[in-house]
Amino acid sequence: MAEIWLDFTPIYDDATTKCFENEFARLKSECYVDHAGATLYSDTQIRNVSADLHGSLYANPHSVGIASSSTQDIIERTRYRVLSHFNTTPDEYSVIFTSGATASLKIIAECFRFKANENNETTSGNFVYLQDNHTSVLGMRDVVAGRGAEVICLGHDQAFQLFSQHSTSRDPDERQSGNSLFVYSAQCNFSGLKYPLKWIRDVHTGALSSVVNKPSTRWYVLLDAAGFVPTNNLDLSIFKPDFVCLSFYKMFGYPTGIGALLVKNSSSDILRKVYYGGGTVDVALSSEMFHKKRQVLHQRFEDGTVPFLSIASLQYGFEIFSKLTVDQISRHVFSLAKILYHSLLMLHHCNGKPVVKLYADSDYEDRSSQGGIVTFNLIRSNGEYVGYMEVLNMAALFKIHLRTGCFCNPGACQRHLSLSSEEILQNYEAGYTCGGAADLINGRPTGAVRISFGYMSTIKDVQTVLLMIAKCFIDEPCIRKLPQWWEDHKVKVRKKYKHFYNSNILEYPVLRITNNEKDIISNNLRNNFHNNSENPDRVTNSINADKIITSENKCTVQRLFIYPIKSCGAYEITDSWNLNSKGLEYDREWMIMTSSGTCLTQKHYVNLCLVKPIIFIKEKIMKLTYPGMPTIEIPLENISKKSMEHPVCQSRVCESRVQGIDCGSEVSEWLSLALGKPNLRLIRQSHERQKKGLNEAKLSFSSQAQYLIINKTSVSWLVDEVSDDLDFEKDTAIHRFRGNIIIKGCNAFDEMQWQQIRIGNNNFKVNGPCTRCQMICIDQTTGKKTIEPLRTLAEKFHGKLRFGVYLTRLESTQSVLKIDTSLTISATAAKSGKARV
Repeated sequence: MAEIWLDFTPIYDDATTKCFENEFARLKSECYVDHAGATLYSDTQIRNVSADLHGSLYANPHSVGIASSSTQDIIERTRYRVLSHFNTTPDEYSVIFTSGATASLKIIAECFRFKANENNETTSGNFVYLQDNHTSVLGMRDVVAGRGAEVICLGHDQAFQLFSQHSTSRDPDERQSGNSLFVYSAQCNFSGLKYPLKWIRDVHTGALSSVVNKPSTRWYVLLDAAGFVPTNNLDLSIFKPDFVCLSFYKMFGYPTGIGALLVKNSSSDILRKVYYGGGTVDVALSSEMFHKKRQVLHQRFEDGTVPFLSIASLQYGFEIFSKLTVDQISRHVFSLAKILYHSLLMLHHCNGKPVVKLYADSDYEDRSSQGGIVTFNLIRSNGEYVGYMEVLNMAALFKIHLRTGCFCNPGACQRHLSLSSEEILQNYEAGYTCGGAADLINGRPTGAVRISFGYMSTIKDVQTVLLMIAKCFIDEPCIRKLPQWWEDHKVKVRKKYKHFYNSNILEYPVLRITNNEKDIISNNLRNNFHNNSENPDRVTNSINADKIITSENKCTVQRLFIYPIKSCGAYEITDSWNLNSKGLEYDREWMIMTSSGTCLTQKHYVNLCLVKPIIFIKEKIMKLTYPGMPTIEIPLENISKKSMEHPVCQSRVCESRVQGIDCGSEVSEWLSLALGKPNLRLIRQSHERQKKGLNEAKLSFSSQAQYLIINKTSVSWLVDEVSDDLDFEKDTAIHRFRGNIIIKGCNAFDEMQWQQIRIGNNNFKVNGPCTRCQMICIDQTTGKKTIEPLRTLAEKFHGKLRFGVYLTRLESTQSVLKIDTSLTISATAAKSGKARV
């Protein structure tokens, strides 16, 4: 695949590249491509912040004294630096510090005066926004509607048509009937399209008057620049929106929780603030409804004490932009996005079908219309979509950090995925929620995969993403040249939108592809694969009957395992084991907690599987072993009393709060030395968890259910399907699934049909299949990560990553589970040799 990258020309020189390698050494084995979500801070930046805080005395700026005066000075200098970065001055714009872009949008929603004057009770203006906007903009609608504004949504194509036809200017002396606000993003966080900044001037001169009932309204523009300014230059001496919202962590990673609202001073009188708090008033009476707000704009709007330590830290972020020009950064991220986009476009399966469905509004040939974002979904060789959760799991194996879903931009997501509003609501009824795991419904994607680049991204990041796709999702990858129809299409589209391309600096060039033209591209790219695709939800007959291992014997329990410490190694039971109200005795009774109070898991620390527990029932101890470490003993007697030696700790497991008792400093030091992570604590459960939805079953520190049952025949079938991967040890594959109860004598995947089972005198309810993630790609005997068997599981079952089933015991009394015990099964009708997963 090396030929894909032959045309890449680096933007940075060797010295800059080497500098970033040192600044971001922590990325050496990581591939971070979620810069549209948050970019990364540099080592020097954090060192400078730390040194500043160590060597300075910052006091509350509302206090009086030398320290508070110094704090006020650094805050005001930072305001000036913010304005200087955007090529403007305090004479034209003011800086209001907020908690982020969302808080800035909320201020405008609550304070913008839609009425022409406060005495006019009948005439209000309009709130107009683009369909492709962040949910923080959509959240403004209910607020402004409650204040009398008419809310209007502009579709993507409708907006471009309106602005392309605009040629007349509004008469400045015309009487205004109200105040209207247009909100749009400088760069779409879904597709990376850069919307024309010339629209700001066009709106001011009445370009949107034709879409409102009162054309004489006075227009203002709110520009959401949070996703634009990290990699693009916003020159406020040329483009003059009335309001601009920013989030600084998107620009340089740190600090979080701080942003800004830039307000054009000549437009500030349109904001009417009601609430006040902290130092935002000159005088207020406690006993009467009287107060006078401060006259300086930012003093009037910055309620309470501003985050002065974060503001002081901003200067070290801006230093990044003193070493690189924003133009360099813009060219750099665009070049990476362009090479990835065209590389994905050329990738095909061995049958000639394309690998990706790309969601774009440009052809990635002009950085003035396209940012450093590439969004897509993957397609199998038979035409089925790959769910983005499957991509997320595979990406984790390659240490790729990316974003999936709709990226809090439901309008752009709906448009690009060609979903009607009715279909979105039907998806919601079927289980889809923003940020949820329902990635495919009726075979169609509910979201997408987004790759976004930042100033420190490298061509290696592009290569890693392509490598993951090639190894996990392509049938013998084929690379093809861009077809001639694509070149012809680009010429056609550029000619169609030539009015966006001229030498005038205010004419911001944008290349768009209409829905009809997308259909042309889609048909050419996909070769009508939908006509030949199988139903993604139909997975019956996906197992070749001649590969199924069958036995005429009844299903029996072959092996039993417990995992005393959550996410650590297994202890195999040789005969029988006690059951209690939570499951197998001592199963997930302990967990390892980090200094921040989070549970340590194999997803982040694969070597946890090498921490092996051995239970000695008679001696009432558990011994822990780890390669190169002496063993250590833990008492099995439950510690029930809170003491200074064994304090009670709280943490979270799968979104539920758990409570446990610290097992002491000796085992803490042992774990910290073994795993190479300081301040680890071993916590033992002190109270059972109640798991909602599973008959309110009591749980230990297990993630989902009391028991996990694995069918050995199903494992054997899957192992046979795995291609010859030298890294995949088939003999130890069964341990990857971390089951409690291993059964034999059943047909492959019969367990997926079970509703209830009886083992000995114990009755169990089947709660459903276990959804798998990248943890099954960890060899539990070595700690080595592979892409199998997750890749094969996803391929064979159409992205449905389910293997093994969860059980809940219907009795809460003490009992025993024994090896070689037969199973009595109550199941749905199923044909032998077929799986329904």
